[in-house]
Amino acid sequence: MKKSIFNLSGPILLLSTFLLFSCKEDDAPLNPEPAIGAFEDEVVVNSTFEDLDNVTIDVMQSSGLGLRTTGMTTLCAGATVNHDLNAKKITVNFGTTGCTGPQGNVRKGKIIFTYSGTNFLFPGTSIVATFEGYEVNGYKIEGRRTLTNSGVDLASSTITLAVKIENGKVTWPDNTFVTFNSDQVRKLKLGSTGYEASIAGTASGKSREGKDYSLAITQDLMVKQSCVTTGVYIPIAGILELTYQGIVISADYGAGNCDKKILITYPGGTREITAD
Repeated sequence: MKKSIFNLSGPILLLSTFLLFSCKEDDAPLNPEPAIGAFEDEVVVNSTFEDLDNVTIDVMQSSGLGLRTTGMTTLCAGATVNHDLNAKKITVNFGTTGCTGPQGNVRKGKIIFTYSGTNFLFPGTSIVATFEGYEVNGYKIEGRRTLTNSGVDLASSTITLAVKIENGKVTWPDNTFVTFNSDQVRKLKLGSTGYEASIAGTASGKSREGKDYSLAITQDLMVKQSCVTTGVYIPIAGILELTYQGIVISADYGAGNCDKKILITYPGGTREITAD
């Protein structure tokens, strides 16, 4: 398995995963190696968008929009944050040459947040992220990502978020790209030692080869900040099912241990991999 060249921190990584299989004859054994390469491509796709969670938390905290937690600082020293209160618009500018954040991620370009309401802890409040020339570690990000507060349970300190990505696109340095759309429901439990999150949802799109795929989370993905801070940037539990050209593949993230192991099940076999 080739090494991933992409390393991003975020509360939630690998929201969607797809695998590609090829065989020359109907009864020939499936070769998992092409699937692993495509899997790593999807790691990049999810990492770039999931990294927005940490940026969003930083921006909300610094701008007085609520959702206080012990989130990791993601903004680099060269980034500027311009908050237009009248327009309810926040522009985060990482510059045209880019700057390196505390987790080693090099960002450049702009993220533009527009929001409703005065505090994200109020149900119905939404935050929309769009991009202008935005890149992370050389990967260009496009699309529209909307977070909407669907409800708050004060007794359990849990916020339910509807998360929608429209016209998502990640372009590699060689100009190949993945496009996708997704709908999720996330339950974010806040605490003095960090957050815990569960994720459900679906996604669909086209791979770098132009092939259609769709996926569904069949068992909620789970993420803990206590794992993220130790370098485990993927879900620690939950199952994804991916349908690609009539083939159903699953990815099992385990039972809650802070590790990087994923069990891939495909027609004809299983394979455990360790995410970089």
